[in-house]
Amino acid sequence: RAAQGHKMTGPKPTPNAKLIEAKVKLDAARSRAEKTAESPAETSVANTTDPESRMMKTKTGFIQGYNAQAAVNENQIVIAGAVTQDGNDVRQYQPMVAATQVALRGAGVTDRIGVVLGDAGYWSEDNATSQGPDRLIATLKDHKQRSAARKLGNTTGPAPEGTSSLEAMEHRLRTPEGAALYAKRSHTVEPVFGNHKENHGFRKFRRRGLVAVQAEWALMNISHNISKLFNHHNGIGLATT
Repeated sequence: RAAQGHKMTGPKPTPNAKLIEAKVKLDAARSRAEKTAESPAETSVANTTDPESRMMKTKTGFIQGYNAQAAVNENQIVIAGAVTQDGNDVRQYQPMVAATQVALRGAGVTDRIGVVLGDAGYWSEDNATSQGPDRLIATLKDHKQRSAARKLGNTTGPAPEGTSSLEAMEHRLRTPEGAALYAKRSHTVEPVFGNHKENHGFRKFRRRGLVAVQAEWALMNISHNISKLFNHHNGIGLATT
């Protein structure tokens, strides 16, 4: 407008405040990264008692440890177990399904796996669509899943065409059949971990190193299975509280 001889009107343009703030944060992040690269010894942390353990997030905070996995049938028998250094469960779904299939074949069980029930820690697009047995994987934490079901209401039948795998899974979890099936986790796999922790006081590994704790976890699950089978053959029942 000035070049055309017009008078300039309106407020004078000023720098974007958000852009300035973002640049300050970016410069600070780059500075921290450079300092870390220059002196890694000052920022690196290692556990001298068990270097193979990792920081794991729990309900009460972070601990130094491992991630224990278990695949359990409807009678609370542990079919497969594993210990990993990965703090996230999402990458353990497919390996645990594969380990379960191997264990069943090794035991001479020819029955196919019915439906795999996994909590929200196992949810991912890849896990939902990978090859293998039928599955129900929660897309939200249990209390959030129940809250969403109450808010959105029940569904029936198959998911509508064109829905994503996430929407299809949420649709199925809100059907009466899907909700009843997923609820079985509360009296199948969850009591196994409860039995280990509460009845046997097994809240931490006593050995050190990944191979050693894998052996310890296997021993815990073997003894659990023997106890279950003993109770079953003596008519004591299978429930554990």
